[in-house]
Amino acid sequence: MADSRIPVTIITGFLGAGKTTLLNNIIRKHPEKKFAIIENEFGEINIDGGLIVGANDNIFELSNGCICCSLNNDFIEVIDKLMNYPEPFTHLLIETTGIADPGTVVQSFINNATIQMQFRIDSVICLIDSVLVDNMLPSEPEIHKQLVLSDIILLNKTEQIPAEQLQMLQKKMEAINPSAIIHSTSHADISDINILDTWSYSGKGIEKSILSFRNIVYTPLNINNAKSSIVKKEETKQNHTIQSAGISIPGSFDPEKFNYWIDSFLFFNSKDIFRIKGILSFPGIPEKQIFQAVGSSYIVEKGSTWEDDFRFCKLVFIGRNFKKEDLEWALHRLIQTGTNLNPSPPFL
Repeated sequence: MADSRIPVTIITGFLGAGKTTLLNNIIRKHPEKKFAIIENEFGEINIDGGLIVGANDNIFELSNGCICCSLNNDFIEVIDKLMNYPEPFTHLLIETTGIADPGTVVQSFINNATIQMQFRIDSVICLIDSVLVDNMLPSEPEIHKQLVLSDIILLNKTEQIPAEQLQMLQKKMEAINPSAIIHSTSHADISDINILDTWSYSGKGIEKSILSFRNIVYTPLNINNAKSSIVKKEETKQNHTIQSAGISIPGSFDPEKFNYWIDSFLFFNSKDIFRIKGILSFPGIPEKQIFQAVGSSYIVEKGSTWEDDFRFCKLVFIGRNFKKEDLEWALHRLIQTGTNLNPSPPFL
């Protein structure tokens, strides 16, 4: 059954990266779409063709057919106003402020059942100023958060840097977010890049991302030698370095153990774990379970059917202040005894 919900694209990026230019380019590239736009900084909006031809309840109808509103009220109220506006729309664009954490916007679509019924997150796009990012990364932790929560990273203003610097920048972005798709742009030109309707948050999109994630290494673990518990919060000096860890374990999780563990883990680590994506197997369920979490919020949906008897659980963690070996130990303890424990999984 086709998903008829309205797709949502969240555009993030630090101050001056070119977010409004990107917004204009998206609108010009897709004249067939009727966009609704939520702007955090409405006073600075500069949408091409954006002459206001009508206004109703703080929603402005523009001459290019789009409707736009400012995020000066509660987010849920803004969404409700858009849904009740007499002019329907087919795609929602949200431009966050340059210092905003896009995770709070994503969580609004995960936590609210009413919003989930009407909208689906298509992707989070992070626009990067290729000229200034190297100088800004050490002092601006917001950029790290924007990068790790993004599905698509656009390295903008690349015409202003040498090719060697661009290559180094691409490798740095891959290290920060190994699962993101990275493009180079000039003047936020996306005429040859598909950034809408990518289904990055769909079950198929997450499954593809997990299976292609780099640096996942399967290592059998003797849980009897484990020394610590991942859900035990230790008071340590904060480490602002972004980490990513991919863990693959043969077998199926005990559903009760997993539910208890993930709730506890996210409760104790919500400030340090930015995103989790995974493919899970539960005994007796024929479909793969596609898991994704942002902050302390998570959703699980059905994926494709397991095609053979071999089952596995594969999770990718992006955040800081965690040890991969602790995660491996904790996840191995969730495997239900008697499931397939083949030490040489064919999917790696």
